[in-house]
Amino acid sequence: MTTTSIPPHHTSVAPQSMRAALAPVLAAAVDDDSSLIALGADGRALFNQVLERDPRRYVDAGIAEANLVGVAAGLARAGLRPVAAAMAPFLVRRAYEQIRLDVCVPGLPVVLLGVGGGFGYGPLGPTHHAPDDITLMSAMPGMRVYCPADAADAVSVVRTLLADTSGPAYVRLSARPDPVLPTAASEGDPRGPRLLRDGDDVLVLATGRCVAEALDAADGLAADGVVAAVASVTTLRPFPATAIRELAGRRPLVVTAAESLAPGGLGPATAEALGRPGPAVISLHTDHRYPPVAAHQDLLRFYGVDGQGIRSAVLSYRHRKTREA
Repeated sequence: MTTTSIPPHHTSVAPQSMRAALAPVLAAAVDDDSSLIALGADGRALFNQVLERDPRRYVDAGIAEANLVGVAAGLARAGLRPVAAAMAPFLVRRAYEQIRLDVCVPGLPVVLLGVGGGFGYGPLGPTHHAPDDITLMSAMPGMRVYCPADAADAVSVVRTLLADTSGPAYVRLSARPDPVLPTAASEGDPRGPRLLRDGDDVLVLATGRCVAEALDAADGLAADGVVAAVASVTTLRPFPATAIRELAGRRPLVVTAAESLAPGGLGPATAEALGRPGPAVISLHTDHRYPPVAAHQDLLRFYGVDGQGIRSAVLSYRHRKTREA
C-alpha cells in the first residue's frame, strides 16, 4: 500500500466564505478589463468592492433573476463580458428559460455565480435548497459547470473563467465559510482533478463541500487499516474523463461523493468515464427525499454524503468482497 504523501488537511487557517474571497478578485478584474460588467439580483456582497470603485460597472436587477439573466445576455451581445450572481435556488430555477435560450443557445460568454448551491442555506429550508443546480445546469447546451471545494478553489475557478471567453459557465458557490483544504485543492488548473491524498485501497472522488468530508473519511479509514486516495473534482462539465481514468487506473474501488442529485453529476460521469471492465464504482449523492430544516452538516449526514457515509460505503464494500472471496 502507498503511504500518505500529502500533509493532512487539518489547518489552523480561519475559514473564509467564497463571497469574501472572491470580492477583491472580481473588483480587481473589473478594474483591469473594461469589458467586464458585474450584475446582481438584490445581493451585493460579491460586488461591494466593484461598487465602491465605480458604480457604473455594476447593474442591480433587483429580485428578478430572469431579468438579471436577460440583461446579462443583452450586454454580452453588445460585446461586454457579464459576471452575474444571485442565490443559486432562484438563479437556476427562476431564470432557467433565459439561461437556456438567451445565454446557452447562442453560446454567450456569461459567467453565472450561484451562491448557496446544494444545501448551503440549510436552516432556511427547502425554498433555499438547490441540490438540483448541478443537474439542471449540466443539461444546458454548452454550459461549463464548476463546483469549488473551498474559498481558494473558488478564486482559482473564477480567475480561470475570467481569462476564458469560450462560452457560458456556472459556478456553484457555498453560502457560508467552508473547511479550509490543503493548498493542493486550489493549485494548478481547476479543469482537472487534484490529488489531495494518495493511497492504493480506494479512490474517493469528491466535489464541492464533500471534498472536506472525503478527507475526514480517509482519516477514519486509516484507523480501519484502509489507505484511501482522495481527489477533488471541481470541473463537472466538461468532465475530465481522461484524467479520471488515469487516476483510477490502479485502484480496485472508486467512491464518488457529491452534494447533488445524481443526473449530470460526479457519480454518473465517473462511471461513464471508467466504463467496463474497470474498478467498482459507488456513487454517493443526494436523492429526492424531502429534506429536513437543519444545518448544512446535518443535511450532508441525512443524505449519506458526509465523512461517515463515505467511510461506511467503503467498509461495507470491502466486507462484502471479503465474504464473497
